[in-house]
Amino acid sequence: MCAFQVSDFFCKLIQRVAPKSYQQAHGEVYVTQKFLENFAGDQVRFLARSFAVPGNHLGQQSHGFRWPYGPTAIITPFNFPLEIPVLQLMGALYMGNKPVLKVDSKVCIVMEQMLRLLHECGLPVEDVDFINADGKTMNKLLLEVGFRQYENS
Repeated sequence: MCAFQVSDFFCKLIQRVAPKSYQQAHGEVYVTQKFLENFAGDQVRFLARSFAVPGNHLGQQSHGFRWPYGPTAIITPFNFPLEIPVLQLMGALYMGNKPVLKVDSKVCIVMEQMLRLLHECGLPVEDVDFINADGKTMNKLLLEVGFRQYENS
């Protein structure tokens, strides 16, 4: 399957579950594609590097070290069924975290298909937990993770 066919597939899939024109859906697919291209090669290594910044006094420095949080939960809204979940999910994976991904149930088919594509491309199945759950179940899970991120657009 060529890149155009994959893009077209996701555009049409987004249109099935979200109120978007083909052009709007394509914009979401395009942004996601560019994000993935941007972090190809060594870019993830550069993203994870530590840093030191000089302070305002002689000998003063600030140091930053980036470490994985471990288990994380990502909850995303319905209005960007591909872009927001992929950007948040891949960011978590790039930094070595073990994410649980909860996408709005009205649009979860889009991320299910994206995860299938990622698995086909080599993402180990055990690296991401994808969950479709009600609020009560998800709340219980959220109480057990160390880092929570809710993306609301």
